Amino acid sequence: MIPLYFKIYQQIKDDIRDHTYPAGSFLPSENELVTQFQTSRDTIRKALAKLDEEGLIQKQRGKGSQVISHQLRHFPISGLTSFHELEELQHFHVVTEVPVFEHLTVTKKTQKTTLFPVGTPLYHIVRVRIIDGIYSVIDEDYIRADIVPGLTKDIAKHSIYAYIENTLHLSVAYAEKTITAELVTAMDRKLLVGLPEDENRLIQVESQGHLTDTTYFQRTIARHRPDQFQFNEFARRQTT
Repeated sequence: MIPLYFKIYQQIKDDIRDHTYPAGSFLPSENELVTQFQTSRDTIRKALAKLDEEGLIQKQRGKGSQVISHQLRHFPISGLTSFHELEELQHFHVVTEVPVFEHLTVTKKTQKTTLFPVGTPLYHIVRVRIIDGIYSVIDEDYIRADIVPGLTKDIAKHSIYAYIENTLHLSVAYAEKTITAELVTAMDRKLLVGLPEDENRLIQVESQGHLTDTTYFQRTIARHRPDQFQFNEFARRQTT
């Protein structure tokens, strides 16, 4: 005989798969599930524990059980695609938070991080990408203020590239990129709400963006949750 908790687990699992409970949403509370299935709290907790064990949900303190996405986002390595463009291409929903938007001038201390000459005026912007309800990416940008004047926090919340290309009429041409796996920091955990406690690394993509005249105007350090992305590249063998 199949235990009741397993039947409940299977029912909720089916509801997750058919998007009754989409990724990023929260399951009904334990009390609501007790009423829905006419059973005890202990039985509900056993069902939720099995869902949690399989990685289908994640407990959020004070909020309940959140459904975890298992569809990895395709992140193009070779292209220069903004998150706004990815949102349209891949049909996911992105909310951008901007915890840091400030002006600074490059010093000897910050030159190594920004890769700009000492004295260069910059915007320093940190954006957190929430994709389908899951805190997934931290984007940290250093952008030349003399090349991209008039940048605001509201523009950063939407699309910097759209502003650069459509308002300033500048052409972004290419970027040099480096990909590494980096240890999670205390700041990462603060910004990526809900990052699993056993996740100790993020995928970091560092890039230096250039305009068509080769002007270096943007330094980006993007840190991605590895359980949310797969990185794609198209390679062609060169023959002699």
